[in-house]
Amino acid sequence: MLRFKVYENGAPARQVDLTGAHLLGPERVPVRGELRFEKGEILCETRSRAAAALAIVWPVKGFGRVMLETPRLLERREPYNLVVELTRGQLMRISLKREDWGLYDYPEGEPVYRAVDAARDLLLEAMTAGDDATAFALAEQALSASVTAGESVGNLHAEAFLARRRTSGQLPPRPIGCRLSLDEVYKAPVAGPIHPQRLPRGFDFVSVPMSWRYIEAVEGKASLAAIEPWVRAIRERKLQLWAGSLLSFDEMHRPAWWSGGAKEYDRLRDAAARHMKQVAKALAPHVSAWEVAAGLHARNPLKLNLEQIIDLTRMAMQVARQAAPKVPAILTICPPWGDYYANDHQTIPPLLYAEMAIQSGIAFDAFGLEIRFGGEGGPRYVRDMMQISALLDRYGGLGKAIHVSAAGVPSAPPCADGSWHGEWSEDVQSQWLRDFYRIALSKPFVESVSWHGLADAGETGANGGLLRGDLTPKPAYHQLLSLREEICAGRE
Repeated sequence: MLRFKVYENGAPARQVDLTGAHLLGPERVPVRGELRFEKGEILCETRSRAAAALAIVWPVKGFGRVMLETPRLLERREPYNLVVELTRGQLMRISLKREDWGLYDYPEGEPVYRAVDAARDLLLEAMTAGDDATAFALAEQALSASVTAGESVGNLHAEAFLARRRTSGQLPPRPIGCRLSLDEVYKAPVAGPIHPQRLPRGFDFVSVPMSWRYIEAVEGKASLAAIEPWVRAIRERKLQLWAGSLLSFDEMHRPAWWSGGAKEYDRLRDAAARHMKQVAKALAPHVSAWEVAAGLHARNPLKLNLEQIIDLTRMAMQVARQAAPKVPAILTICPPWGDYYANDHQTIPPLLYAEMAIQSGIAFDAFGLEIRFGGEGGPRYVRDMMQISALLDRYGGLGKAIHVSAAGVPSAPPCADGSWHGEWSEDVQSQWLRDFYRIALSKPFVESVSWHGLADAGETGANGGLLRGDLTPKPAYHQLLSLREEICAGRE
């Protein structure tokens, strides 16, 4: 059993929120285990004696509540100090990424290097403290310093490589997009022309979700009426149209009339193929990219087995290829972190699914990644920018182009999935957009980034849009325009 001591105000903590906490094995894949809190300690019972890491959403002073990980640890008689181990894990990841990125001798990086060294010194003080409570207090300072330093390392790398990509002319020609939310397209259908403010300037393309649930509300009777006004408006504004989420089984996309499970797989496959062929036939002349399948590895309420999930992925790609052979086909990994796998082993870890899609010979052009926190379809636990940058590198290493098919964070609390640089606000949302886009577009394999949701939807409480419910722009929208002007200077 792994045990972690937790203190609060110099005394053993009375309670700890374990929502989202799980154990990680080799390759950071979640493993089964039972977690509970008793008498000031987090107790982790694993199914084996192999080393495991604890991942937990933790409040970092002066920063926010983010998912953090300890190093992989072996069981021992004495409990570990939780915050000491979280800090140690963070500094280990910083060291690995600095080596990976070669960030040791950039002159402009001196303040960042000093911040990393200061965080390491604080950790050493915590590890040599005379008592556990003092060690915990010092480790909290070290954790705050290390998370902040980690983001500085990620931002330093982003600035250097974004500048290099821009000056060498390697930035993609159409990097900025927006993916409409289901609320915008289906829950408030537009009878007439789309208001111009609903498609403001600054985008190269707009992705429209092709929700099976809404398109085929009655089995065998498909309707694209809700989509048609958006398609017309996008074409009139000379933007590219992307068709999103053609096949997904989460509750927002799965047809309400479907009541079968894995035992009726052949019927499910036929119904899914029919839906996709109908959409593909209607939109093939207008579409610039297909987001063919989304989240099949993680959203598995039908309890499909591995072979069936891979077969559906292959079928979906074949339908898209047949409809428009020259249009890029994107396989979306949603979510890209494997937190869900800890509680449902009938799903597939995301990186394993991505690797299997390649190794199985499925023909597709790029991966899509959804990197957004809060909002519908969660939980999506908040990560810091260094973790996000490292995640992009892991998928980029698979040899396919990457499209961030949905990025986003809320602009107001509450958000049960965590916080970043304080409570969510319009200004924090704008800051997150700035840092995230610069990191993503600095990667040589990232070809586009799409924001999830144009405008807030007051009826559902969604507040992650670039525009408010009355269509006035938020600071995040102005930040996006500023970024676009910077990276596209001289090309328009």
